[in-house]
This record gives sequence, structure tokens and C-alpha cells, in this order.
Amino acid sequence: MRNIEKIIFVLVIVLCGSLFAQPQIVTGEGMGLNRDAAIENAKRDAVEKGLGAVIASETVVKNAAVFSDNIYSKAQGFVKKFKVVSEKQGPDGLWEVTIEAEVTQILDQIIQDEVALQTLLNSMNRPRITFLIREENLIDNTPTDFAETKLLSMFYNKGFDVVDRQLVSALKGEPDYSEALAGNVAAAARIASQLGSEIIVIGTAKISSGGKFYNMYSGQADISAKIVRSDTGEILAVASAHGKKPHISASTAGINAVNEAVEILGREIIKQLIQKWSSEQANFIKVYIVLKNADFGSYMMFESFLKAQTVPGIRNAYAKSLNDGVAEYEVEFEGKAQGLAMGLSRTAPEGFNFKITGLSGNRITAEIVE
Repeated sequence: MRNIEKIIFVLVIVLCGSLFAQPQIVTGEGMGLNRDAAIENAKRDAVEKGLGAVIASETVVKNAAVFSDNIYSKAQGFVKKFKVVSEKQGPDGLWEVTIEAEVTQILDQIIQDEVALQTLLNSMNRPRITFLIREENLIDNTPTDFAETKLLSMFYNKGFDVVDRQLVSALKGEPDYSEALAGNVAAAARIASQLGSEIIVIGTAKISSGGKFYNMYSGQADISAKIVRSDTGEILAVASAHGKKPHISASTAGINAVNEAVEILGREIIKQLIQKWSSEQANFIKVYIVLKNADFGSYMMFESFLKAQTVPGIRNAYAKSLNDGVAEYEVEFEGKAQGLAMGLSRTAPEGFNFKITGLSGNRITAEIVE
């Protein structure tokens, strides 16, 4: 008889603290393999205490017996700023940290608050951003870079770490550069990696004229962009915008229009990145593990090892592929990739030896050793 599997999901919304989305001062406690990991866990605790969380229960039943039973939580909110109240390292090497955090559900407070935005960027290890925008100027019919220049300036002024345009320009003529400009995400990720950048913004901008009315030219601009992680190729955000401005000069009208479009696009990109990163900070990140020297048996064994959550902070793990001895996994982890790498380096399943050989952003490389 075939096995019968049944999956039951139960969603329960748990509200903590005030029902109003006002900033709150909350005490959060966390434990981790190092101080940074403990702080990140304390931030999650503060958000859950102050603003609440969604609790999801998953039960898998096989042949009338419980096969697995997991409970997950997803916090909803942002840490504006925090300070460490107490910290200590126990005899087992684990760190315990207590923080006092100001948390909020209002995204605009994070965008407008310079300290809050810098706190978030610091928690994400201050990712460097590269801009690569292909611009078509149909008014002057000459190569221009108004959109890229404006975007770079906008992010720099917001406190983001941006890659110098001269370093990007030095790659012109290379195949990956041309393919990235054409929208190839994989090529864009390789360009960013060459520049030591964790994130690349690739997009297109078109400047055109809407015609002349009463001695005034109508400048039109359309811009769209994808924001990509260089280490994983993951698309973090997608945005587009339109700008329209009049001027007695057709060229100036076009420049003003593209600046308006870039302002709209830049705000939307920053909004999506903050939402993405804050969600990761309050919940979990996706870490990609590449394991070399693997066969099918070790491929499955390593997945079971990850799913057993022997390393604290692992929520779930998925075996993604096995090709020519190279296995790939996706892990949902509460913390930073460095914390997962540290945890993996301290433990291994019986009879299965591996070592961590590389760490870049959210990608960990490892290999099986005899």
C-alpha cells in the first residue's frame, strides 16, 4: 500500500505590545556562537516582543504517525537603533547578550532616520553597491549617463557604500559587461564579484521628447532596474519609474525628466531593500552552501545533517543539485552566514568529515575530506 502523507498548516497571529505602530523601547535577549550572532538573535527577540509575530505550525503525517512537527515564527518590524545592556560568554563558549532596542512597524521612519538606516546597513555587513545602467538618449542621440550618475549620488548621500564609477568603466568591452548591460543577471553578478561588490543594480533608461507646446519642450524618461546579489544571483528588488518635465530646452527637459524618474526609482529600490533586509534581520536569511567531492550518498547525508538542525539557528535546509561531485544546498538561517559557517566548522555527522574552505556574502563553500 502506498504511503499516505498529510500536511497540516495552522497560522496563528500573536500580537505583543501595543496595537499601534508607534516606536517602542523593548528589551531583547539573544544567545549565539559569537557576540554578533547573539546580538542578531536579541534583535529578533526585541521585534517579536514589541510588535508581534506570525506563528506557523507544520505537521507532516505518514501512515497515521507524526513524521515531523515544526513551528516557525515570522517577526514583523524594524530595529531603528539599539544598545547592548549586558553581555557574557559562558563556559561552553556561547554568548548571551541583552539589548535595549527601539522598534517600529513604520517603514518611513527607517528611510528618513539616518541612524536607523546605518544601523540596518551595519547589521547587513555594509554591502557595497555597483550601478550599471544602459542609457538611451533619443533627444541628443549621444551616449549619456545621467541616470547612473544620479542613482550613485542618491545612494551615496543616503550612506550606502557605492563602488567608484571609474572601476566599473574599466570593465567596458568585456563580455560580462556587455551581457550585464543587456540584462543578464548571471553576468551582472560576475561583474559585481570582480569589483568586490555584494550588490549590483542593472537597468535601462530611455530619454525622449514628448513634443513642443507653446515654446516649451516636454521631456520624458523611463527607467527600470533589477537589484541582484553577486554571491547568489538572487534578485532582491525590481522597480521602474517614469519622469516628465517641461523646459524651453529639449535637452534640459530630458535631463530633468530622467532625474525625476531616478528619484522615484531610487526611493522604491531603497524601500524594497530595507523591507528585504529588515525581514532577514528579524527572521532568517538564505545561505547557499556549495559542497565539493560529494557523491549521491554524501549529498543526501549532508542534507539530513542540515535538516537535523544540529547547528543552532538553522530553520530548514533544501538539497538543490548534485553535478560532477559538486552539491548545492539552500539553508534558512537565523543569523549571518559567518555564524552558520562557524557552527558547521565545529560539528559534523559521524563518519562524515568536511571542512569550510570559503565564505563570501551569503555563500559558503566546503569540501568533503577523507
